[in-house]
Amino acid sequence: MFWLEIGLVILGIVVLNTLMNFVLRKILKIEKEKKDFFSSYYVNERHEKIDKWLKRLWLLLSVIIIYLVFIQEFPILLYLMLFIVLMVLDSLVRAYFQWKHSDQPKQAVLILSEMAVWISAVTLVIYFDVFNFLA
Repeated sequence: MFWLEIGLVILGIVVLNTLMNFVLRKILKIEKEKKDFFSSYYVNERHEKIDKWLKRLWLLLSVIIIYLVFIQEFPILLYLMLFIVLMVLDSLVRAYFQWKHSDQPKQAVLILSEMAVWISAVTLVIYFDVFNFLA
């Protein structure tokens, strides 16, 4: 039942993001980008290098935090906080390169709005202890 609840929360966030992107695209007249599912879109080589460096950092820190959470019995809140920090970094880098170095700078608005929804959702899950992580 626990995984079903997590799945429903994630599904709700994805639906909210999709709806918000649709509304923002209509209001701001932003063209939809053609990109493959689970693909990385890089504005330039510098963006690609920074993004790959951030992903390696995310992987390394995730392994360390997962070890601390499962082996050393640190609270899972530690991983959720890492998720927030790294999501903000990733989104800010993508938004910056989209805004400054792309032919579609309005896409940065969508990136930042998506980040805001995810951060808000994770923060609310932590604050209200939705899955009894802190118990």
